[in-house]
Amino acid sequence: MKRIKQKTNKKFLFATPVVAALLIAIACGAGFVVYAVSRNTSVIDNSVRVSSNGVRIIEDSDPGFGKKEISFYNDDASNTPVLLRISYSETWQDGDGQAISNTVSNGSNVVTKTWTQAFVDDFESGNDGWYYYKKTLNPLQQVQVLSAIALGNQDYSIYDYDISFRFEAVQADAAAASALWGKTVTVENGVATWQF
Repeated sequence: MKRIKQKTNKKFLFATPVVAALLIAIACGAGFVVYAVSRNTSVIDNSVRVSSNGVRIIEDSDPGFGKKEISFYNDDASNTPVLLRISYSETWQDGDGQAISNTVSNGSNVVTKTWTQAFVDDFESGNDGWYYYKKTLNPLQQVQVLSAIALGNQDYSIYDYDISFRFEAVQADAAAASALWGKTVTVENGVATWQF
C-alpha cells in the first residue's frame, strides 16, 4: 500500500490565531480611540460682560399741537457714556391715507418746530439724515431736543400729522463709532468732535 503524504498548512493554522488576535487588538484600540475622543469633548463658558447703554426716548406732549417735549435719556447709573445720533421724519396724510407735502407754496413748513437750545448748539448734521450729539451722554443724563410744534394759519383739520424720531447710541469710543456708523470722531473729556 502506498502512503500518500498529506500536507497540512501549518502556516494557516499559525496565522489564524495571530490574525484573530490582531483584529481583536485593532477593535479594542478603535474602541479606545472613540472613547478617548468622547471623553475629551468639553464646553468652556467664555462669557463676557459689557456695560449697557439703556438710552431711551422720553416724550411729554399735549394732544395735538402745542407742547411736544422730546428728550433722550441714558437711564441707569451703571450704564456707560454713549455717543448719540438722532433723526426725525414728518408726514402728513389726507383722509384717504395719502401722503401730502409738509411745505406750503412759499417753501416754508406747515408745522413749525421749536427746537431746544441744546439741539441748536449741541447737535451737528452729518449730511446723512442724522444729527450727531457733540457731547457724550453720560449715565443718568438727558438731553432735550424739541419743546413744541405749532400749525400754520391754514386749515388742516382733515389731515393727520406725524413726527417720528429715531436714535442710535454706541459706547463713547471712536472705534465703535467708526465700525457701526462709519464716522470719524474724537472723544475727550465728554466732548465728541465729529469729522464730516
